[in-house]
Amino acid sequence: MLRNNRVLVVEDDRAVGILIEAQLEQIGCVTVGKTGDGLNAVEMTRALRPDVVLMDVKLPGLSGIQAARRIGEECPTPVVLITGYETPELVEQASEAGVGGYLIKPINAKDLERALMIAMARFEDLVELRRLNQDLEDRNEELDAFAYTVAHDIKNPLALVIGFAEALVRYRTSLSEDELVVYLGSIEKAGHQMSRIIDQLLMLARSRPGDMKVEPLDMAAAVDGALQRLVHTIREFQAEIIRPDSWPVAWGYGPLVEEVWVDYIDRAIKRSRKPPHIELGAATQVDGMVRFWVVDKDASPTQGDNQDGWGGGGVGLSVIQRIVERLGGEVGVEHKDGQPSSLFFTLPAADHGKGI
Repeated sequence: MLRNNRVLVVEDDRAVGILIEAQLEQIGCVTVGKTGDGLNAVEMTRALRPDVVLMDVKLPGLSGIQAARRIGEECPTPVVLITGYETPELVEQASEAGVGGYLIKPINAKDLERALMIAMARFEDLVELRRLNQDLEDRNEELDAFAYTVAHDIKNPLALVIGFAEALVRYRTSLSEDELVVYLGSIEKAGHQMSRIIDQLLMLARSRPGDMKVEPLDMAAAVDGALQRLVHTIREFQAEIIRPDSWPVAWGYGPLVEEVWVDYIDRAIKRSRKPPHIELGAATQVDGMVRFWVVDKDASPTQGDNQDGWGGGGVGLSVIQRIVERLGGEVGVEHKDGQPSSLFFTLPAADHGKGI
């Protein structure tokens, strides 16, 4: 049933307008405005924001269909057209203009009520459809850019593997033992790099919001897991990792947050002077988010102004950004004058509301 729905009546025949207003009152609607001009109908819709516009097809100035099209573009509102007769051409034009219903003169209260309800229901469906289409378009654009980044980042280490493997096949009898070690070591590193990229992509693919158990995090355990996975890198670069004694509690999903720490710490180690001095930290912000960071203590003042200062953006940071955003946070790179640069990410604080 219609209760107190606000209707703008657009009808240039005064007698018909009076009849429509009486029928609207009969079915529980409120007439918020009346006009007999198509252009005025657009302006009044924008100003009054009615729940639905009831509009005659034939109007001075803009026709009903032209006015409906303008309303759809400038101030989307359900529109019901009033017409003396219905033709296929009229139906097609009205559909293209976004009209949600029709009424054939003479009008009765029962048909009026049904047409208004159908128009408002169709309008809600249309708004949702437009939203979904826009989301899909945005996701497709993002996916295209992401796919390009993935292909580029995998192709680079793959080219190294192929190049060194071909060299080993061609020059294996003339290479020294040291050269063989270098070639094989390069292949190994490139293979690990590709494996990391694939692992991150699989992690992202599996991290659908409905499949994640978001809970207060044991951040110390997540960091321990990340450092264990990076033990060979830490040993190779002789890195020193400085951690706080305790962590603020945030909402999150442990496996994904561990992946963030692995990526951030790995980048910090590999961009630093040897031996790297990497500091991890966290603080609760006034907005109810916890900010976690990785600081390269050896960074020069000119480093870290953008993602390129941390080994490039690439698929790694693209995946990390998507992971953190799915958990309700954000990622970023920060550099303060005279202070080392840092990578950071935020998560909702566990003692701030009920999480995500």
